[in-house]
Amino acid sequence: MIVVCGIVRKNPGIIICQRKKKPYESYWEFPGGKLEKGETKRQCLNRELAEELDIRVSIDRFFTVVSYNYDGINIHLFCYLCRYLCGTIRLTEHQSFAVVRYSELLRFNLLAGNVKIAKKLKYLKFID
Repeated sequence: MIVVCGIVRKNPGIIICQRKKKPYESYWEFPGGKLEKGETKRQCLNRELAEELDIRVSIDRFFTVVSYNYDGINIHLFCYLCRYLCGTIRLTEHQSFAVVRYSELLRFNLLAGNVKIAKKLKYLKFID
């Protein structure tokens, strides 16, 4: 399964969201979602951020892809670096969100695939 997520910069940090649905309820993740038939990864990310957070972003560039097996489902998580443009965050799919500095990111209970991405972020000047 292909999933797309965004590392969305919003001062003073980046946006992460806390899941409210099982089986990974209460885990934190970078916002995004499943690629639908006929859409590009960038279109998917824009759609998901609009649907789930009611925000608009500028997708700057592709960052990385990580693969992880969640309970027998292989997820290929494509990650893009983004800048928040506008919109007041309104949660439709998550129970909470936070804007955190990179130095705080790994203190959150992130989903395993998101941990892999978070660890790769330390090499970027994009993040504090």
